[in-house]
Amino acid sequence: MNRSIVLVGVGIILAGLALVASPIVLTGTEVFTIEQEAGIFLTPVGLLVIMIGAVQANPAITTVGGTFGNPDMTPKRPAAQPSATVIRTTPLGYNPREPVNCRHCGSVITFDLAFCPRCARPRECRGCGRPLGMAEDRTDCPGCHRVEAFCNCPRLARPRGAYTSTTVRTRRS
Repeated sequence: MNRSIVLVGVGIILAGLALVASPIVLTGTEVFTIEQEAGIFLTPVGLLVIMIGAVQANPAITTVGGTFGNPDMTPKRPAAQPSATVIRTTPLGYNPREPVNCRHCGSVITFDLAFCPRCARPRECRGCGRPLGMAEDRTDCPGCHRVEAFCNCPRLARPRGAYTSTTVRTRRS
């Protein structure tokens, strides 16, 4: 906070209040004059100058940690060190909120459902291939107990012939 700018704003507000009160003090009459109008318009200007002075840096006083322009502090920050625990370095390869098709009946399963709404079979985790479960109203991988997008289980070998079915069973069959 630059106190000299704030004091200028306080002076402008006091001058505005003096202009508002001047006809009453000098003449004793309560007449709305040009001086009162000028005083009414000077008061918000004084508040604006106080706000500007509150955010300006005072070059004579250093501030906490260089928040408002500490001249003793260097503005460059040290480079961030990489964290030691990196879970996934490659991109997912799919959108975590993208719906999938049930591999048994072909109906669409949204990302927040663990079971197919049509055949009630659990859908597979897109990270490891295990059937998903529910925990506290969210789908999670049973191997690592994380959300499907953050699954870090080893990928399971899929059985041969499980995805070769090209026929889709209809509702009436």
